[in-house]
Amino acid sequence: MTFEDACRAFLAYCRAVKGLSDHTLRAYQQDLAEARAFCGPDAAAAWWTRTTIREYVAHLGSARGLRAATVKRRLACLKALFRWLETDEVVDVSPFHRAPVTVRLPRRLPRDLSRAEVRQLLDSPRCRLLGRADFGRMTVRLAILLMLSTGVRVGELAAVRLPDIRLADGVIRIHGKGSRERRVFVTDAGVRKLLERYMAFRDRRGVVTDVLLVDDRGHGLSPQGIRQRLRAAALAAGIGRRVTPHMLRHTAATQLLEAGVDIRFVQKLLGHQSIATTQIYTQVSDVSLQRVVAEAGHLRRLTARGGARTPAGETPAAE
Repeated sequence: MTFEDACRAFLAYCRAVKGLSDHTLRAYQQDLAEARAFCGPDAAAAWWTRTTIREYVAHLGSARGLRAATVKRRLACLKALFRWLETDEVVDVSPFHRAPVTVRLPRRLPRDLSRAEVRQLLDSPRCRLLGRADFGRMTVRLAILLMLSTGVRVGELAAVRLPDIRLADGVIRIHGKGSRERRVFVTDAGVRKLLERYMAFRDRRGVVTDVLLVDDRGHGLSPQGIRQRLRAAALAAGIGRRVTPHMLRHTAATQLLEAGVDIRFVQKLLGHQSIATTQIYTQVSDVSLQRVVAEAGHLRRLTARGGARTPAGETPAAE
């Protein structure tokens, strides 16, 4: 079997059997197209060996100049393909069994918004509701508030349909990664009221689609459409850095943990399979950490003499 045929069969399997989302399938197509370009159109699946895999990794990092995270994703997709080929007995043994290749990622903390930036964003001319409600601004405001309050991914938000919403108790069914469903909760009365107003506004405009978030023509908003509107709102608000939907998800997670919510509940809310993914949010901001340490005053307690507190850098007066 040629490598190109193997890629085509694998993608068909991922679509029909695994039920992967269109977003994930597009990413897989992109990853495998890169691998096909490297090995050539006529290469057999067996062309891939320990040596060629390592050459491919070097090519991605040096010749193509891709970031470590992108290289790691390209490699993970190729590994999944060969795991499937081995299971289907197209190849005897996956070349990855003999090629332990590690791509080290730089440790980066999630980027979130400060409370001041959140207020600034919600005051943006692109999503502030003044006087008679504007449908476009209402859409942007609702999208921002839903991402901030529930921590949903932008793709998950774009996929929410009217039957997924229980307005009476503020429950929304989310169709997450890997066809896994979960529920998130709109507990803020103001956000629930806005959601109710938005759904009524949709009805008055005669929107046909049951996708929750729609554009001015009544068509369901794509993840990219939500990203573009968020970016425009942030620019109009004067926020001096690029704001993405994932930053709103990070902000929701960070604020929940800093408020003392158990990490297991945050994990379930965000739809993380592994708690290790959620634990990155426990790396709170330096400002928060500095404030907590200052309020603890542990060194003052340690150096107190006879009930009186002496600053640690000073010498106690002679008795």
